Amino acid sequence: MSKIRISDRDRERYEKMSQIEASYRKQGYSLIAGVDEVGRGPLAGPVFAAACILPSDRKFLGLNDSKKMTARRREILYEEIVEGAISWHVASVSAAEIDEINILEASRLAMVKALKGLSLEPDLALIDAVSLKGFPYPVLAKVQGDANCNVIAAASVLAKVSRDRLMCKYDELYPEYAFASNKGYGTAEHIQALQEHGACPLHRRSFLKNFSIKKQRAWRTGEQTESYVASFLVEEGFRLVGRRVRIQNLGELDLVAVRNKTLYVIEVKGRSKSDAFGGALNALSSRQVSRIKDCASAFAIQHQLDDMPIELLYAACELSQDGRVEEMHLVPID
Repeated sequence: MSKIRISDRDRERYEKMSQIEASYRKQGYSLIAGVDEVGRGPLAGPVFAAACILPSDRKFLGLNDSKKMTARRREILYEEIVEGAISWHVASVSAAEIDEINILEASRLAMVKALKGLSLEPDLALIDAVSLKGFPYPVLAKVQGDANCNVIAAASVLAKVSRDRLMCKYDELYPEYAFASNKGYGTAEHIQALQEHGACPLHRRSFLKNFSIKKQRAWRTGEQTESYVASFLVEEGFRLVGRRVRIQNLGELDLVAVRNKTLYVIEVKGRSKSDAFGGALNALSSRQVSRIKDCASAFAIQHQLDDMPIELLYAACELSQDGRVEEMHLVPID
């Protein structure tokens, strides 16, 4: 039973939004995927897309364009869709990639990744406004599909909730930008923070050209590289519990995180691709590995986490000439 109040208007809207899918089912299509993206407009953070296939014998009452729903209703419907969908998948494209290929192509790429991530191949895909090519089944664009088709609306809920949750996690990394409240959009508060602090690695540099952001944040190369890796870890479901942690008489840990009841210690190094000594992958010495292991054990004991298994990871980052991460290799440390 739904945890949200369902009105007669909700029921009427759901039945109306079912008509498009019903018409395609009459034509013989049974596995109909809906696809939608969120996050084209923000100044920071990735663009997200979701794809899902809903069962024909279950109603997800309350569905609507995710932008027209309350956060609570989106969260509840998200859980219902995840539990009841035949298949679903959420994908994203980073701010750095958006800067490289532009937001329209990044949105398309996220949608392609979402569709290809489904565990079952659909017979037909319905997408909100954008057209996609290269699939072995029909992919049809529907203008304002998230407001007129339930399966697209469901995809919009999955994408919106997933992106909002991630931006709230990013708020812990960069509290000065208030990502938990603005989700990366260009609110007055966000613009003011940009003017005071400059951009962080999550900002879409190509978007900031339209604003008078005079100050450029003076990131040290090491800080910028660590922030890039920390952002990646958060997106992958890690919970950060420490950054630049000093262990008395032993050294420092770059990043410490927890995932799946395992404690992860991540050493971060950035090197130019033209580095004469072999680049980032070859920058970690056996002496440093020994120090990291000692520090990791001490951290676990100090924070009463020594009942968890400990995994050591090395984030080897290849840097561009201006110090931005172009490629990252995340490898286990033996």
